[in-house]
Amino acid sequence: MITKEGKEKLLEWDRLHVNHPFYPFGQKLRGVLFEEGKGAKLWDTEGKEYIDFSSHLTCVNLGYGQSELVTACTEQMQKLPYSTTFWGYSHRPVIECSMKLAELTPKGLDHFVFTGGGSEAVEVAFLVARRYWNNKGRGKYKIISLYNGYHGVSFGAISATATARGVLHQGITPLVPGIIQVPSYNCYRCMLGKEYPQCDIQCAKYLAEVIKWESPDTVAAVIFEPCMGAGGFICPPPEYWPRVREICTEYDVLLISDEIGTGFCRTGKMFGMDHWNVIPDLMTLAKGITSAYFPVGAVAISDKVWDGFEGSALPGEYTYSGHPVGCAIAVKAMEIYVRDKIAEHVRKVSKHMYERLNAEFLPLPCVDNVSGLGFFGGIEIVADKATKRMFEPTLNVIGHIQSEMLEKGIYIRINSGLFTQGDRVPFAPPLVITQEEIDKGLDILYPILASIKPD
Repeated sequence: MITKEGKEKLLEWDRLHVNHPFYPFGQKLRGVLFEEGKGAKLWDTEGKEYIDFSSHLTCVNLGYGQSELVTACTEQMQKLPYSTTFWGYSHRPVIECSMKLAELTPKGLDHFVFTGGGSEAVEVAFLVARRYWNNKGRGKYKIISLYNGYHGVSFGAISATATARGVLHQGITPLVPGIIQVPSYNCYRCMLGKEYPQCDIQCAKYLAEVIKWESPDTVAAVIFEPCMGAGGFICPPPEYWPRVREICTEYDVLLISDEIGTGFCRTGKMFGMDHWNVIPDLMTLAKGITSAYFPVGAVAISDKVWDGFEGSALPGEYTYSGHPVGCAIAVKAMEIYVRDKIAEHVRKVSKHMYERLNAEFLPLPCVDNVSGLGFFGGIEIVADKATKRMFEPTLNVIGHIQSEMLEKGIYIRINSGLFTQGDRVPFAPPLVITQEEIDKGLDILYPILASIKPD
């Protein structure tokens, strides 16, 4: 712990000299300095305990203080702290990491490009898609993503990210050309004004129409998240993904599944797409691949696409692609996911969580739309359940919920209607969280939500 004076000095330096993503430059910080973590819990510099209901950024899948990951990191740093994979050079950790990944990824997706994180993985996926079609002499280049989808903040990734009111695009346009958005699969706030299931999955049909309108000869790939993360922790209806796969196959368009947030047991299966038995052509991976103990990303590539690069090189590799330390940690993390049956634990404990949310929270006057898979879910906060009307942004109801939870020892993320289609409270704790810890967090959240009244 540090003194109060020492903490304030650190925070003031932080405010004036360090950028905090999605936070205004120079604005007073939240006043919390996290110092330690163990399992699903965190402690700040003053010794206050918090239960992490967000895995910080849906990253720390295996929780804090995993000694095996620390050991893997230390041993690899002592043995070989860095080695390039450029120009055909290699090292054991990157090979072992790719072999372990191939045991877990869907059948046929056993070729890999490694990166330093999720945004880089999306960039590489776009490069692969466009270069693949160029190699085949077809020149298909357009990328289709979802409104309300999120894929990162590098230039290509942010161009495919379409938050509400173009929040992330302000001041940086024009964006990368050739990227198109279509309506998302958020049935609660359908952009097409339909009701599920009478809609007959109109959002998927809309995708097909856009591909035909733009011409299949110009569309290289579709990139969607299996379930939307930053867009509200929302999953599609069961018919959606099989239909999208059919459409992409019919029009000869590559399907990219962005598994950066949903991968590695987060939804109760190893990857989000496993829920629908759909195999994409490419998968982007990051976050849980090392449980965020080291920045690593990857793109899993199908046999068909890999074969399209025979004899050619892919431009756009990164200095830290296949970093030996990151790969060594990823190998150990993947061993733990399987050995400790993490997906099974997620299914069991999250089932209890959703049962409580539906039975106790959904009847509250301002809580609606409990949804999700595993520890990738959320609830909608509304001013009027009958009309689904949101609270006025000036009331900052969603921010109040977050502040109250933090004050009472629960670190939680929010999805604001200023950024997404609605105000949502997501639930994405470390996958090792216990049922008792889930109950404690929900017990704290309930009176906060119960105190909110329709306006």
